Amino acid sequence: MISNRYISEVYKNKFSWKEISDPIYDYVYFNREIEEKIINSIIIQRLRYIMQLQTAHLVYPGAVHTRFQHVVGVMHLAGLMAEDLVSKILDYYGAEKLEGYSPDTLIQAVRLAGLLHDAGHACFGHAFEEAILWTNKDIPEKVNNHEKIGLLLVQYLLEDMIRGFEDDYGLDNLYEVLLKILGPDEPKEPVIQLMRWLVKDSLYPSDILDFLRRDSYFTGTNEYGYIAYKRLYRNTYPYFDDNRPLLLLDRNTWGEFRAYLYAKANMFEHVYFHSVNRAFDKLLKNILHMLDPEIGLTEAVVRVAEGDPQPYLGLLDVKMYSIMLEKAMQNHEPIARLARKLLIERKPEWKRVGREYILSSNKGPHAVKWILRILFDKEFKNNLKIKLEENLYEALRSRGVSRDDVWIDVVTVSPVPQSVLVPGKTGEAANLLTLFMGKKKGKRIVKDHELYLIEEGIPLQVLFRPYIRRGLHRLEYEKIATTVIAETIRETLEISEDAYRKVMKEVFKELPIHEAEKQKITV
Repeated sequence: MISNRYISEVYKNKFSWKEISDPIYDYVYFNREIEEKIINSIIIQRLRYIMQLQTAHLVYPGAVHTRFQHVVGVMHLAGLMAEDLVSKILDYYGAEKLEGYSPDTLIQAVRLAGLLHDAGHACFGHAFEEAILWTNKDIPEKVNNHEKIGLLLVQYLLEDMIRGFEDDYGLDNLYEVLLKILGPDEPKEPVIQLMRWLVKDSLYPSDILDFLRRDSYFTGTNEYGYIAYKRLYRNTYPYFDDNRPLLLLDRNTWGEFRAYLYAKANMFEHVYFHSVNRAFDKLLKNILHMLDPEIGLTEAVVRVAEGDPQPYLGLLDVKMYSIMLEKAMQNHEPIARLARKLLIERKPEWKRVGREYILSSNKGPHAVKWILRILFDKEFKNNLKIKLEENLYEALRSRGVSRDDVWIDVVTVSPVPQSVLVPGKTGEAANLLTLFMGKKKGKRIVKDHELYLIEEGIPLQVLFRPYIRRGLHRLEYEKIATTVIAETIRETLEISEDAYRKVMKEVFKELPIHEAEKQKITV
């Protein structure tokens, strides 16, 4: 039997290693022969100048960490997960399940995929995607998200280097495996599918595990981001169901998995989708739209599709902040006013008004039906948003509020990785709502059962947040907005807020509550 230690040592002895101090893992290791060369290329070094959380530093001042820190962390964690999984495949199934790929090639490809998975991000990350890539008819389909752009950058800038590593270090097919992991289509080879899931498009890939832990650390919200990541991946087993590959989670790790899902939900609700942060993002996207004709944001993306990545490589946060700050201090155009609000006054145009309405899976199957509809039906989501805005406007129009002065932000929080919801991705996102459980018994891995996560009560919700232009906000609007949003959702989705209260009354009529009073039960 080939042990995990053996796999680790054989792979590591091929190279010499350096270490980086890291607040999440203490130390992150990379090899000099391959990874250092790619780390020191423009494709990775430019990520030092793109912040991980776009405008979150305006809410959480510590959130000034970068995409560079994240991708290096994902490389490290993905490597640990790959060493663990490859050794399990060899231990329990034999070398034939590697389908002719060497363990060293698979491990190195996964590590490089972790390092390169965010190479396609431009300034302000996902805000740039939403503002420039996703709704712009001038953007070719082959470059309409950061993953597609990143894949092209790897092909343009790194192919010759990576192919050279194959002969130099005995890593046959390294480039081919890397592209299959990073590419938009699911690989045909079962073992490559498993390697891909260690990085992305699975329930707990290294990408998500790293950014939740890293982002919670730098935002100062450790209470949201604690994850028993080692226990998760060490208790994950490869399984081949009629040659269909699966990742099985040991049933004894169900508690850690649930805690991970709640950590993810909390980070999305309270950090990534913080209500003020969302208002800053909306302001930033308006600025990007206004700057586009002047500095050629769309043109830079189109040039990538045409084979010239150079203009795109220069789209960095540092460049954009310099441009915006100069306009904020010296310019009197409309864009200057927005730039001042973002960078100097730190006051977005939109201010929350009223309480957010939370449509949660806790409200039962009827609510879950609508949550899933909102998650996967963009037209339905947009129509609901418009109806909410119209009703809020009607309630406030007599007070001098116009239709353009109200905005409803509809935010979805789900266990489905956000990466499968972006334009251009393939596959059924709903498949990722199933968790496969298993058990290791002697020299065998046994599939136990499947869990449909919705039925298990995992966090699944939609947040409806009303906003009004900052200068128009009045204290008396708070109750109006809260009432309008709640009543519109209840009427449109036929959600009964009284259901729980009725059930509680019925239950308490039947229970011997007086016994608790007699015994003075307080816990």
